[in-house]
Amino acid sequence: MSHIPTFFKTFPQEPGELSTSNAIARLIDGLGYRLYWALYGLREKECQYTLCDGAPSIKDILWHILGLVNWVYMHVYGHQMTRKPSIIDQGIDTLLALEKLRQTFLEMSDAELVNYKLEDMSFWSYINMPLSDALHHVGQVSILRRAAGNPVAKERS
Repeated sequence: MSHIPTFFKTFPQEPGELSTSNAIARLIDGLGYRLYWALYGLREKECQYTLCDGAPSIKDILWHILGLVNWVYMHVYGHQMTRKPSIIDQGIDTLLALEKLRQTFLEMSDAELVNYKLEDMSFWSYINMPLSDALHHVGQVSILRRAAGNPVAKERS
């Protein structure tokens, strides 16, 4: 996967101070890092893997993660991400969207962020809902990859 963006391949340096913008950026760093490694080396054929009939496949879970990130993206930028036909390509675009969201949140003051809304809910709902949920589901993808015979790389350079 030489075309996967490398921004989230490692964690950026820790911020020098604690602020609302740094806190949400760090959450996005964690999500982006884990999504990067969940996608790295994943093959389209494995995306159909499921533990049993009726359970979501890797592809189903990835689409859900991408939908959660798109929800944030749509509220921040006023339009949805462009949907790609390939789940791997969509995952790559989602990493790029997370990088853009991270930068946007870092550029906002604490006062701007606290007054920012997710639909009719406070800014804190970004953390409590779509971003935390997406992080949870990336763990599911990692477990299913292991069960499918292609675990997430242990050696992360």
